[in-house]
Amino acid sequence: MSIYIVITILEVLCISTYTTYKCSKGRRSRLGTLLSLCVVTIAVTAILYPVICLLPGIDRGNGLFMLLGFIYIIPLYFLFDQPLKHLLFIMSSSWIYTMLAYSFSYRAGSLYPTENVGLAAVVVQSVFFVVTLPYYIRLVNNIFVSILKNINSKTLDSLLAISLSWFFILFLSNLIFAGDTSRPFDIILLFVIIVNAILTYKLCFKLVSVNIRAKELSQITKIDALTQLKNREGFYEDVHKKMNGNQHFSVIFADLDDFKAVNDRYGHEAGDLYLLEFVRAVKEILRDGYGLYRLHGDEFVCLVDNLEAEAFCKSLEKLRFANNQYNLVFRGLSLGYSSYPTDSTNLSKLLYLADLRMYQKKKEKHRI
Repeated sequence: MSIYIVITILEVLCISTYTTYKCSKGRRSRLGTLLSLCVVTIAVTAILYPVICLLPGIDRGNGLFMLLGFIYIIPLYFLFDQPLKHLLFIMSSSWIYTMLAYSFSYRAGSLYPTENVGLAAVVVQSVFFVVTLPYYIRLVNNIFVSILKNINSKTLDSLLAISLSWFFILFLSNLIFAGDTSRPFDIILLFVIIVNAILTYKLCFKLVSVNIRAKELSQITKIDALTQLKNREGFYEDVHKKMNGNQHFSVIFADLDDFKAVNDRYGHEAGDLYLLEFVRAVKEILRDGYGLYRLHGDEFVCLVDNLEAEAFCKSLEKLRFANNQYNLVFRGLSLGYSSYPTDSTNLSKLLYLADLRMYQKKKEKHRI
């Protein structure tokens, strides 16, 4: 085996080891882990070298030695404080990267006269690593490590299976490129590609499902459980949309009069029914494009058109309840509103004015 083949193999081994080192948490200090890796690398190289020399077609860059590289997982498992699946994912990703570099370097090297293939492969592979390694390390640190911190076990299994599948696709493709395959290897490669495609679609489906579930949960957090109206968070979201779209609107704060008395006299079940009857009655007069939100307890807010604010408030004051099991009657409400952008273009100021005007109305009622 020529010195050039040895150099390419050592580069692949060192780069894969370095990637794992940069992206994993060692059980010892960084220096201690690095020194341990150097010792392990020397030991593994010494043990595997005689085996690699016996591999057929190694001088043509068939990459068979890559399979022996997975033996490295044993010492790495004891050197790094990582779950085995996480370590396997990082390792398989680095082997994909180095397998790609190795295969590309030998295919590019074959463009030179036969006796210079090994030297050309060393040059191409070295340049490839110098140019791409910083970007690859950044990719792994910023994306892969973040994924591993936030992924669930089942999705990790799929991701790991895809990573290993991609490695074997590259590995078998390289065998074919090197001319060391027969028909069975072609069939195996086709099978691996099919499996990889299936795994990829399954993972995409899982990710889409997770995204849909996340959106559903996000919507749930914006809905009031009792009234099924949007809550404070949903209100703020809709207000910001209107402000960003430069739409004119009015914010109407509504506080139900004597609601505590309803709860005290009839109980909380009747209080809930009172709130539901109020929501039903308001929805009957609510126009398309308007919004009703429950902020807290007996406090509600409406988003209406600027020109309709005064008229809508008068309609709210005339609300009546339909017949219900507790014979509840509407006890009235206190209202206050502010308009955007007439009163203010600042949301906090806008809400403050509406709230202030509502409580002024409430005080006037108590004086009477």
